[in-house]
Amino acid sequence: MGLLDDLKKQADLVKTQQILQQNLQGDKLKLVEDKMKQTFQYVHELLKQLAVVKPQSPHVYSIPNVGEFRNLGFAESFIDYRRKRIGDKEYFDTIHFFIKWAGPDTIVIEKDMPPAMQRIRESLWLSKVKFVEEEKKNARGFVIGAKFVVPASVLTDIVVKADHEQGRLLFQATHIFGLGVEQFVVPAGDIGEEMLEDFAKALIGQPSQVKKYRVVGAQQPGAR
Repeated sequence: MGLLDDLKKQADLVKTQQILQQNLQGDKLKLVEDKMKQTFQYVHELLKQLAVVKPQSPHVYSIPNVGEFRNLGFAESFIDYRRKRIGDKEYFDTIHFFIKWAGPDTIVIEKDMPPAMQRIRESLWLSKVKFVEEEKKNARGFVIGAKFVVPASVLTDIVVKADHEQGRLLFQATHIFGLGVEQFVVPAGDIGEEMLEDFAKALIGQPSQVKKYRVVGAQQPGAR
């Protein structure tokens, strides 16, 4: 067998591998696209029903050095998505949605020492909750204290990212189990009615198995 025959066999093998790889990537693209679409449709319908039922969150949202919020109720929600072009087609890229939980209470804290003021400020920043800081100044214009006003409002904010190359969906969830950021990696093949229902249960504070997809080492409550 001559050199040309050897090279032809090698070239045929490379072409076969390339075709198999292209087919595999095509299958992943289609699977992830289908699962992103299913996720969007499920959550879109879920949020419409929650807006009618207006459930109450069972979570205690504890802010170190500040206080805690309990019995927050569904206030509003939002969902949207973005697509991106891969080759000559548009595919789901991200899904973003949130649920706002709110209550009538407001935490008001007044401090007159800079270290104490800074501790409160940093704790609120890290907790990713909205607040208003009102500085107190003396007659000469120097800051001598601050009042922190923290409305009882927490945003459960979710971003779902399509990982077409690896055939999976990446979830980043802020304040889903209380205050903090969680990350989940879900193989596209696992996305279905059962998994989405399980995730929905987590969103409203019901027992859920969704933590099995959680990324170990993701940010915990109170972490930056």
